[in-house]
Amino acid sequence: MKVKICGITRVSDAQLAERLGADFIGVIFAEQSPRRVDPATATQIGASLTSAGLVGVFVEQDVSQVEEIARCVGLAAVQLYRPPSRRPMDVDYIQAIRVRDRNSFEAMDSLTPDYFLVDHYDENIMGGTGQSFDWSLLPSQLDKVFLSGGISQANARRACELKPYALDVCSSVEREPGIKDPAKLERFLEEVRR
Repeated sequence: MKVKICGITRVSDAQLAERLGADFIGVIFAEQSPRRVDPATATQIGASLTSAGLVGVFVEQDVSQVEEIARCVGLAAVQLYRPPSRRPMDVDYIQAIRVRDRNSFEAMDSLTPDYFLVDHYDENIMGGTGQSFDWSLLPSQLDKVFLSGGISQANARRACELKPYALDVCSSVEREPGIKDPAKLERFLEEVRR
């Protein structure tokens, strides 16, 4: 079971998450996010990592902008909330799906990313809501899926039992938006390992 800690804004939080066992570190480039980082900060975060992959999260940027930032920062993957006009080049591509009902998964039949990320649907916020969706709606095959939305220490065991490729957490391991809580991070990653 892999783990992505998203919404990282500080080198110290990235290093701690990696040391505790995170496989991916997520940095957000969406303008409207309180966890947004600029490319220079993301580059510093990426340079501080030794094993975890750096994932950039994008909402409004077009594919060319995404590719340029990915090259400059050294991203291992890009996570897109809107289907791109073409597949991003030279980087793994994660397509986010916001789950409202069973029909939300129809996009999985027409898109061909390397991975999907499934998250709670919110009319006003693209991601990072801290809310779960009904996991009974999930398709049976989750080997290429990052499960996101309201995952915490309290439901980590159940999330692991679904056998997704990875768990994606953000607000449940924070002290405040963009600032991780070391104790919450450690407890969550210990629960996943268990």
